[in-house]
Amino acid sequence: GVAHELNQPLSVIKTASSYLRRKASNHERVEEDILKTMAEEIDGHVDRASRIINHMREFGRKSEVAKERVEVNRVLQRAVEFFKQQLKLREIEVVEDFQEDLPPILADSNRLEQVFVNLLINARDAVEKKWEGRDPKRQEKRISLKTRSTEGKVTIEVTDNGTGIPEGIREKIFEPFFTTKKVGQGTGLGLSISYGIVHDYDGTIHVESTEGRGATFIIRFPRIHEA
Repeated sequence: GVAHELNQPLSVIKTASSYLRRKASNHERVEEDILKTMAEEIDGHVDRASRIINHMREFGRKSEVAKERVEVNRVLQRAVEFFKQQLKLREIEVVEDFQEDLPPILADSNRLEQVFVNLLINARDAVEKKWEGRDPKRQEKRISLKTRSTEGKVTIEVTDNGTGIPEGIREKIFEPFFTTKKVGQGTGLGLSISYGIVHDYDGTIHVESTEGRGATFIIRFPRIHEA
């Protein structure tokens, strides 16, 4: 998986550098628009390789798990705020259904926000993919967020009405480097990293989905029982 993801940007960079070296060796001029395009391609693929490496660092990190009192609703709202404008521009409605007196959990708010951001990215992409080339009706593109406390657990649900996940691959989506996105659109590490973070805080994560109708990611954490 690492080889596949890194070889593509490295191949583009190698092709561009070989072309420029050949031109320089032959004392040939490179047209300005070609030079600009190649520079942009190199820059973009270096950024992509850096993102892959940073994902690998996060996935492979075995640092101590810090736990603190976390208000889930606040972290989830912060993650939504991060995407609010781009979701609005894409005409994706966000429906929030948060339990007001939600008990706190023991986790790390920054790492938990990373989980929610990953899930929102996947939900956004699934919705966009479903309506690609189509003109959806008003409020037809939707992501729903729900929090609840039942049976000693705090539950978070992230639901989209996008493409859904085929039954044959649902068991694989939390594996490192598994992705259904096109090359260059994802490393396949977002869900595997999220899975690791959730389990670091004694939580569980699973998905329920109907192909063509959307998916719901369900996360459960033990609640803090306060005196």
